Amino acid sequence: MLLGNASSQMKQTKSNQLRAEFAVCHNLRYEDLVQWKAMELSRILDTQIEMKNYQNKARFSVTKGKRIRVISTWFYRNGKKAITDKIRFMNHPVGLSMLLCDAGSIRIRKKRHTDGTYYYSAPCIRIAMHTFSYDEIERFLIHIKAFFSVEGSIRKRGAYQEVIFNAGNSKKLWHYVSDWIPQVPSMSDKFSFITERYGINQSDETAGT
Repeated sequence: MLLGNASSQMKQTKSNQLRAEFAVCHNLRYEDLVQWKAMELSRILDTQIEMKNYQNKARFSVTKGKRIRVISTWFYRNGKKAITDKIRFMNHPVGLSMLLCDAGSIRIRKKRHTDGTYYYSAPCIRIAMHTFSYDEIERFLIHIKAFFSVEGSIRKRGAYQEVIFNAGNSKKLWHYVSDWIPQVPSMSDKFSFITERYGINQSDETAGT
């Protein structure tokens, strides 16, 4: 989540100790996703996390435990998010699925047959990488190829950069992550086109996680 919409910052407690505050914030369109994340982190960290809505945003934060502080140091450099060599610890599809939920999108390409009728090409997955350098994005792609045998490329989109996977690699990537996409309405809508094409298999192990 830190590579997507989450953020972290160090805060000083009343006893002059430094603690990392981990925060998740989305617009209200994805309120159900924020609620899902809050519930999952509550379970993982064994603490009660309360989601709050303000200024058309859904948000929660947590400062519990050494784990949050350690992970924050992994992906921040000089107060800015960074893709470091610690990316190797994102070695399970659930991490990639969270990034897709936050920064991913599905490219839908409408084509025309010679007879004038229309059809849709196979979907392609894109991931916005607005805050990262070219070298950092390359590090991410090397990691994805090593762990999931999926290849992507870097593309300029306006003033920003994004990662895009062609149709074949998008299909492979979707098969890796689809079980771990939260089954909430906003995500069902976001990934409806690729789900209709390739399906989603919520196994007993992953359903509800």
